[in-house]
Amino acid sequence: MSDYGRIGDYIGPVAAKKLSAVDIDANSSNQHEFGGNDALRRLLGTGEDRRASQGHGIPTALMYLSDDDAPAVADLETTWYDARRNNPNRSAEWRLYYKDCEPIRMARPGDLMCFGMLRDNRLLIIIAQHDSTAEAQAKWLFGIDDEQEVAFRFHDNTERELDAFGAQIFEALGINVEVRDDTYLPEMIGRWGYRFPSNEEFAAFSQSSLTDVDPTHDDPDDVVIEYYDRSYLLFKLYERAVIQHDYDAAPFVSDGVIDVDSFTSFYTSVRNRRMSRAGKVLEIHIAHILDARGIEYEAQAKTENGKKPDFLFPSQAAYEDPAFPEEQLRMLASKTSIKDRFRQVADEANRIRDKHLFTLTPGDVTHPKLAQLDELHIHLVMPKVVKESYDDLIQGETMTFSRFIEEIQGLQADRPQSLTLL
Repeated sequence: MSDYGRIGDYIGPVAAKKLSAVDIDANSSNQHEFGGNDALRRLLGTGEDRRASQGHGIPTALMYLSDDDAPAVADLETTWYDARRNNPNRSAEWRLYYKDCEPIRMARPGDLMCFGMLRDNRLLIIIAQHDSTAEAQAKWLFGIDDEQEVAFRFHDNTERELDAFGAQIFEALGINVEVRDDTYLPEMIGRWGYRFPSNEEFAAFSQSSLTDVDPTHDDPDDVVIEYYDRSYLLFKLYERAVIQHDYDAAPFVSDGVIDVDSFTSFYTSVRNRRMSRAGKVLEIHIAHILDARGIEYEAQAKTENGKKPDFLFPSQAAYEDPAFPEEQLRMLASKTSIKDRFRQVADEANRIRDKHLFTLTPGDVTHPKLAQLDELHIHLVMPKVVKESYDDLIQGETMTFSRFIEEIQGLQADRPQSLTLL
C-alpha cells in the first residue's frame, strides 16, 4: 500500500465522455440532460429516484478546468430518476439533470467530462478543456484511454495505488489526501518546532531519510523520483501539523464567526509557501545528484539581460568566454509543472540554441504544447517512469534524466584539457 492509499479510497469508478454541442446546450427548463446509459447506471445505481425538486437530489460539485484560468466551481443538486417508473409495462429509462451554471457555460464541444462519486457521497463532475494539461492529467489519473468517447464509458482505476503525482492532482480537484505514515513527524517537530526550515534544510532531511538511495551509483531517474516523492510526503505531513499548531494559537473562527482578515492572511501564507517550495526543492534535489556524480555546472548563473537559468553547464565563465565552443554548452531548466512557463526558458541563454527542460508531472505535456516546445528548440527531460506515462509521440521527443546526465558526463570527459575549468 502506498503512503496515500488507493484512488478508490477517495473516489469511485468514473464515467467519462467527450462533450458535444447538444450536451452543452441547456433545455427549456435551463437544465442539462443526459440519458442514463450503462456507464451512468453502474456509477449512480438504479434504486430510488433522486429528485432535486423534492429535496433529495445528489449533492454535486461541478468544476471546469483549463490551463489558463483558475477552476470554475459550482455546488448544486443533481437529479437522477427513472422517467418510466410509473409505467410498469415499459423498461426503465434513467435520466440525469442538473441546472445550468458557470462551469458548463465555459465548456466547449470536445472537452472531457468525468463523473465520479466521492467517498462522502457527493458527485464530482469534472469538465477539462480539450488538449489541456488538465485533460491529460484526468485521463492519466482515471485510466481513460479513448480519445473519441461520444457516450459515457465506465473506467475503474480504483485499485491503482496513489503516488505523490496523483495526490497533487487530487488536491488540485479539492480532494483532501491523507498521509498514512507519520513516522517522521516527531523528528521534524523535534528539529524545527512548528516553523518551516529553509528549503535547503528540508531537502537535505528528505534525502537523508532515504538511507537506501545512493545518488552516486543508483539510476538518476529513480533517485530524483524517490527524492521528490519523499519531499512531498514529508512536506504534507509537516505542513498539516504546522497549520493545526498555528490555528490553535490564533484561531480565526470564534463562536461560529470567521475573522475574514485573519483567514485571508492565513490562507495566503499557506498558498505562497506551497507555490515557492516545490520548484525550489526539486532544483536542490537535481543539484545534489549532479554533485554526487562530479558534474561541472553552475546554478542560477547570470546570462543576457540578467536571466538566471537553473543549471548552466559547465559554468558561467565558460558561457561568457567567446573562445569556449557553443557545442560544449548546455542549459537545464527545472519545473515541476511546465504549463505555459516554458516560454521563459527560450531566452535564458542565447548562446545555447537547443535548451533542455526537466519536468516530472505525468500528463503535463500535450501534443499542442509539444509542438510549441519544438518551435522554441526546447527539449524535454523526464525521469523514465514519467516519460513512459506518455504516448509514443511524446516519448520519442523526450530524453530521460539519466540520458541527459550521460550526455553531460560525455561532454565533460571529452573536453580538451585547455577547456577544463578549474
